Amino acid sequence: MNFRRPSKFIFLVTALLLTASLSSFGQIHRVGGGFTFSSGAEFNYGETGNPGIVLKTWFALNKASTIHIVPSVTAFNRYKLETGYSILTNLMFQGDLDVQYTFFQEGNVKTVAFGGGNVSYLNSDFEPIVVTGNETITDESDFAIGANVGAGLELRMAPKWDFNISGKYLFSRYSQFIISVQGVYYFKSRRRSYSR
Repeated sequence: MNFRRPSKFIFLVTALLLTASLSSFGQIHRVGGGFTFSSGAEFNYGETGNPGIVLKTWFALNKASTIHIVPSVTAFNRYKLETGYSILTNLMFQGDLDVQYTFFQEGNVKTVAFGGGNVSYLNSDFEPIVVTGNETITDESDFAIGANVGAGLELRMAPKWDFNISGKYLFSRYSQFIISVQGVYYFKSRRRSYSR
C-alpha cells in the first residue's frame, strides 16, 4: 500500500493548522480530539471506514468568544474487503476550515452552528490474491473539494474541559453525514462568556 500520498496530505493539513495558529487574526485557547462517525461514501468498488479520529482547535475572533475559526483534520479507520480472490483497502482523510457561531447559551450548555470548506483525500489499494488477468479494479486515489454545514452542543464538564457533540452534512463528490464527539481542553481559564 502506498502511504506516501496520505502522509503528504496529513503533513499539508497540519502545516496549514500550525500556520493559522501563528497568525494574528485570532487567539487559540482550546483544542479538542475525539471520534467521528460517517455515513460513508463509495469508492473504487468499496466503501470508506469508521470511526475516524478528529483533532481540532478554535480561534476566537471576538472578545465574547461567540465567533470562531475552527480548523480540523480527520483520519478514518480503513475499510477492508477480502473476497478470497483479492483484498481491497480504502483510506479516507479530511480537512475542514469552518466558521462557528454561538447563537444560544444557557448555563453550561451552548448551541453552535457552523459552515465552511472541506477537502477529502481517498486512497484505495487493490491486491489480487488469485491473478486471472481479467481484473477490473486497480489502485486508485482521489482528492475532492467540498463544503459542509452543521450544528452542535458544547457542554461544560469542568473548569477546563468541555464535551462537544456535533452533526454536519458534507457536500462533495463524496457527500456524507458525519457525527462527531470530542473532549475539549482549555489552555487557560475560560473567557468571560464561558463563566456565566
